[in-house]
Amino acid sequence: MEAMASEKPKCGGGGINADAYDFPLHVAALFLVLAFSIAGAGFPVVAKRVSWMKIPPKIFFFCKHFGTGVLIATAFVHLIPTAFQSLNDPCLPDLLTDKYPAMPGVIMMASLFMLFVIEVYLKGKTGGHSHGGPTGEGLSRQGAPPGISAPPSYPQRPARPVSWNEDYPNEKGQPFERAYEVDQFPRAESYNDISQYGPPAEMPPWFQAFFARYVRQREELKSMITSVASRTIPPPPQVTYDDSKSSALVLTDPEIDEATYRKMSLNITLLEGGILFHSIFVGMTISITTDGFIILLIAILFHQFFEGLGLGSRIAAVPYPKGTARPWILVVAFGTTAPIGQAIGLITRNSYDPNSAFALILVGAFNAFSSGLLIYAATVDLLAEDFLSEEAQHLMTKSMKIKAFIFVLMGAAGMSVVGAFA
Repeated sequence: MEAMASEKPKCGGGGINADAYDFPLHVAALFLVLAFSIAGAGFPVVAKRVSWMKIPPKIFFFCKHFGTGVLIATAFVHLIPTAFQSLNDPCLPDLLTDKYPAMPGVIMMASLFMLFVIEVYLKGKTGGHSHGGPTGEGLSRQGAPPGISAPPSYPQRPARPVSWNEDYPNEKGQPFERAYEVDQFPRAESYNDISQYGPPAEMPPWFQAFFARYVRQREELKSMITSVASRTIPPPPQVTYDDSKSSALVLTDPEIDEATYRKMSLNITLLEGGILFHSIFVGMTISITTDGFIILLIAILFHQFFEGLGLGSRIAAVPYPKGTARPWILVVAFGTTAPIGQAIGLITRNSYDPNSAFALILVGAFNAFSSGLLIYAATVDLLAEDFLSEEAQHLMTKSMKIKAFIFVLMGAAGMSVVGAFA
C-alpha cells in the first residue's frame, strides 16, 4: 500500500475529445484573436503616426498608464502562477517537485538579471534613456509642456580665494588666512549698512571681515534672484491646434541622439519579446480547449486587447523615423503571435498533449522566463520611469500623477479580473 501511495503519477492523458471538438468555431476564434490583438496594439501607433487622426493627448495619457498596469498584472497574475503550476506538476521529476520546487523563481530571477545587465551595458553606452515621457505625448528639446515650468539652472559664480592681507593690507591676517572667498561683487564699504556702525577705521578688524562677508552674500542672493526673474522662459513644444477639434493637438516627436534611439528601440523589442513567448502558448491553449471554450475565448480576447494596448502605447512613444516600417512590424508581430499559436494547436490537436512532461516543462520554463522580463520591464523601465524619474518630476503635476496611478490600477485590476477566466 505504501508503495502504491508513493508512486508518482504519469504525465499525459490530456488530449482533446475529438467528438466534442468544434473545428469551425476554433477557426473563427483564430480570426477574432487576430483582430483584437491587432486593434489593441495598433490603435496607439495609428493614432500617433497617422496625421489626420486628431487624438486628444488625454487618450495617449490613459493608454500609456493603463497599459503599464496591464503588463504588470500579466506577469503576476497570468505568467507566474502558470509557471509554478506547470513546473511543479507531480508527474515531473523530483528535482522540480520535491527537491527544488522553486525552479520557476530561479528562471524568473535569471531573466530579470539578464535584462538588468543589458540595461547597464546600454546605459553605459548612451548615458540614459527615455520612454517617450510620462505624459505619453513625447518630449521636446524646446521646453516643458504648457503649464509646467522646467527647473531653473542657476548660473555658476566664479570665485577666487584671496588672503586676508590682500583685502586688508593694514592688518595681520594670519588667523583669517583664506577664511573666505571674494569675487566680482562690491565691497562692504560701498553700502550704507555699514555707516550705522561708524567709519570702517573705528570698527575692529574681525567685525569688518564678517560684516563684509554678510553684505557680499546678501548681494549675491539679490543678483541671483534678479537674473533668474529676468531670464526668458524657454518656448513650449511645437503645438498645432485643429480648429474643428479644440481638444486635439499634435506634438512634434522628440529629437534624440542616435544612441538613445537605439536603446529605446532595443528596450521595446525586449519588452515585446517577453510578451511573444507567452502569446504562443496562449494561442495553443485556446485551440486545444473544449470545455468552457466560449468563456475562455472571451477572456482571451480581452487579454489580448488590453495587453496589445499596453504594448502599442509604448511602441508609439518611440520616435521612429517617418516612413519606417519598424513600429508596424512590432504591431503585426504581436497581433499574429497568438493566432500562430492557435494554428499550431489546430494542426497538432490530435497529437499535442498539454499534460505531457515535455509540454509542462516547456510552458512552465517559457512563462517563468517571460514573467522575469515583464516584471523588470514593467516596474523599472515603465512604472518607475513614469513616476520617479527626474523627467517625470518636471513634466507631471501632482494631479497628473494621481490620475496616472489610478489608470495603472485600473489596468492591473482589469487584467486581474480576466485572469480569473484565462
